[in-house]
Amino acid sequence: MPDSVGENVAVPSCPGCDSAEFKSTGPEAPGFFTEVAGRKLHQARYFVRECLNCGLLYRTPTLSDDTLADYYALVSFQKWEASHYHPIERVVLSVLKSLPPGSRILDYGCSSGRLLSNLCHDYECYGSEVNSVAAREASIRGLRMIEPGDLGSTLSVKFDAIVLVDVFEHLRKPLVRLRQLMQHASAAALLVIATGNGDATACRRDPAQFWYFRTLEHLCMFTERHARHLAAALGLSSEGLTKMCHYDLSAREKVVLWLHDFVYWQFRRRTFLARTLLSLLPKIRRARIWTSAPTYTCTRDHVVAVFRGQEDQR
Repeated sequence: MPDSVGENVAVPSCPGCDSAEFKSTGPEAPGFFTEVAGRKLHQARYFVRECLNCGLLYRTPTLSDDTLADYYALVSFQKWEASHYHPIERVVLSVLKSLPPGSRILDYGCSSGRLLSNLCHDYECYGSEVNSVAAREASIRGLRMIEPGDLGSTLSVKFDAIVLVDVFEHLRKPLVRLRQLMQHASAAALLVIATGNGDATACRRDPAQFWYFRTLEHLCMFTERHARHLAAALGLSSEGLTKMCHYDLSAREKVVLWLHDFVYWQFRRRTFLARTLLSLLPKIRRARIWTSAPTYTCTRDHVVAVFRGQEDQR
């Protein structure tokens, strides 16, 4: 993988259902660079499309499978570490703790295993992770690790819950992977997905400019309509969908994020306020030259969707 490059490939059909029918969500967004292990990967200019069949939002073009595989092999799991649980993780844990002791839980894309590490005494906790360094850390923390390639038809374990936290958006073909995972679920197992909320008001203004799609490895975004599509496609019932902010933020942090977002959109839309008062304020008027929207993470930008298997269909 050479420095300062990244092969980009077009996405010809919806990653969630393979439909080629879509509508544009806005203009083309500028590309960006992400550095990993001293190398810069380039996401080319892109659009975000909304599938007319299943409601999934997805980016095109994206980095190729080989480039993304290199990225995941090189990136440090510390990028996703935290000394505490995020709000969406606390919701997921509350769902899992409703299971009977001894239940088998699989955290797919578990990184270092921090989500389930404190449940290992009461539950059989399993993990699957493509980054070998993170997988070793998860094993040290008590998770029983399963190689991603072993999640095929020969795996004998049946799980009572399968969890994907901040993983769905990374999947090239999410429905294909979820079908594979649910082959290893018990009849009434839970499927818990915590991911970005494509229905968030801040996202809908221009999804391609929303911070979620300005993250290299985020390929798609969940919506309520897509949740209904998944339930039908997988033969599951919906147990609820909770929208919330991913992070615990102070009042000051929220105000700063809101202010940056507000002035950016005022200048981009060339409002009367932007042309008059805001243009006179030295620090504020810097937003006139911003080429992309600032990171705006203080809204209900995430969702936790809970599904359950239907015993009479399994």
